[in-house]
Amino acid sequence: MCLQPFPTACLAVLSALMTLGWSSVGQSQGTVTWHSTAGSSVNAELLRIDDSKLYLQMEGNRSPVEVPLDSLTAESRLQAMQIWYNERDAKQFQMIRQHLPGMYERPGAVSRLLLEIHKAIPESPYAGIWAGVGLSEGENNLELSKRLLLQAIKRIEAQQEVMAGRHSMTLASARNNLGVVALKQQEANPAASSFIAGVQSSNVVSAVLEHNMQLLAQTDSQRSGLIELAPRLRSELLVTLASADVSTSKPNLKESLYYTLDFDLPIEAGAGNRKIEGLDSPSVFMELVAIGTGFVVSPGMVLTSTDVITNTESDGPKMLTVGSYQHGIFKTLTCKNCLMTAPKISARNGIVIRTNTTVGSVTRFRITPHRAGSSDAELAALHVPGLDLTPLCIADDTPGVASELKLYGYDPGQNLVKEGVQEFLGSVSTEPNRQGVQNVSNETTGGNRGGPLMGDDKAVHGIVFAMSKNELETGGRAFGARMIRSWFNRNVRTTSLTSVEDLPLEKRFDPKASVVPVFVWGVKSGNGLFSDVADGTGPSESLMIENTWCVACMGTAYQDCPNCVNGAQSYRKREVVSSSRISGDVYAPVVKKKRCPTCKGAGKLRCPHCDHGRLDTRRR
Repeated sequence: MCLQPFPTACLAVLSALMTLGWSSVGQSQGTVTWHSTAGSSVNAELLRIDDSKLYLQMEGNRSPVEVPLDSLTAESRLQAMQIWYNERDAKQFQMIRQHLPGMYERPGAVSRLLLEIHKAIPESPYAGIWAGVGLSEGENNLELSKRLLLQAIKRIEAQQEVMAGRHSMTLASARNNLGVVALKQQEANPAASSFIAGVQSSNVVSAVLEHNMQLLAQTDSQRSGLIELAPRLRSELLVTLASADVSTSKPNLKESLYYTLDFDLPIEAGAGNRKIEGLDSPSVFMELVAIGTGFVVSPGMVLTSTDVITNTESDGPKMLTVGSYQHGIFKTLTCKNCLMTAPKISARNGIVIRTNTTVGSVTRFRITPHRAGSSDAELAALHVPGLDLTPLCIADDTPGVASELKLYGYDPGQNLVKEGVQEFLGSVSTEPNRQGVQNVSNETTGGNRGGPLMGDDKAVHGIVFAMSKNELETGGRAFGARMIRSWFNRNVRTTSLTSVEDLPLEKRFDPKASVVPVFVWGVKSGNGLFSDVADGTGPSESLMIENTWCVACMGTAYQDCPNCVNGAQSYRKREVVSSSRISGDVYAPVVKKKRCPTCKGAGKLRCPHCDHGRLDTRRR
């Protein structure tokens, strides 16, 4: 495309777009209207932004069209940046969210993966903040941690130049963590500046940030010599503390520094973060915690993946509902019973097999463990009374490598109900492993997990049960139709599957009609892994991690010996410095050095506050 300076470039680009059929392009999914400074408009989907150029995909054209940003009106430029930042934030968030529990349990191991994700998506701040915390807490790698946090702050500031107030909680968290890293390096003034900037970043200050600021002010007032603030910063810190609007959520904090992983949720980031149009909660006491896909396999019976139900941060009773169109109106029906194979059920998975008097009736779960010495698909069969949809027929094979299959499922987002079932093209990448798992290239998201893999024969050849273990890949993991049949025939005794022999090809119907969204609802509470930290501008979530590295020795396990310099003590001794025939010997004090008896010449002493650089948090 032509890249001459404006306005010549604008006219050339628009002329080229008209030649490609701009004016005849229809509105498609993901398509928005773009306006040029020359007065023309176009309907196209934004693919990416690169070097001040947009790449737009118009319906009917194979190749994307390159458009300079300065050829668009101010409104369209703003629209482009908003769409782009939303897409990049949501993509990075989906890649890293499942690693958040690992940040608490094993920060050092998880941080290296997050570092690669931070590099892969250079517009979004989440991975950089989390990797920075992981490197600081897991490895005490303070320089790399500081660099990542500063990069994340710059990314947020770049987004705020386009959308004021965006990522306010995320920015406050990044500045808090940067302050903690500075204190671990015994740099009090940069720490105070970062904390103060963190308070100014958000309308409501987290209790953790307030706690860290109070700890800094208290340590400075003790005049220990370890932390000493400049008078101006000391005064500004105290004024900021006194005037801060602190969150009403007050966690029980020890006398330690804490990192925060507070973040503003990205648009389209997950199930419960934005209300889905056309979908209401089954109870005022419940909130949406996960979305997946299922498909009808027998009258009133929906098959889905256990990953949809168990991979949430919600503890307590759960209610499952299934969406379907009844006489042209979208309705949700409650799943009465759920039978599933899930060998890794834990408290974090939040599967509680009971009812709750507060929220009323919830889905009853029956867990069937793996049989010893056998592989078993982690599937779930949902009994949904009143679901009047025709079952899909199930093949009796294991799809071979390179078999082209369509994944039917739902895209998570505000318009899930409106957009309906989507097709995701792909093929089988691997043979089954010992557990019967195959990798597929079909793009897999949180929304289409549990969806069927179908061929041109309109039969189910597999089910995608989870996203790929490799976070940099977009494909998924699947079980073949033979695994589906084996699991269903062994565990479900009240009904049977429809086979390809039972339903000839000419009688099979559009599979979309029997592919349904599965909604997982949990009891509203603030006691899960995440806790709400609202700043008044949008949804946000929070997690705090205690610093366990000693600040007194910066995690080295040693402090400088107070009685020497580099293991040597200086003293003065009168010695002959010159001699004269007239006056004789001339004596003068001479500086001598001797080995320090305190540290025995090492120059350092073991830190009395820690054990090998780590604090024993259990004693505090």
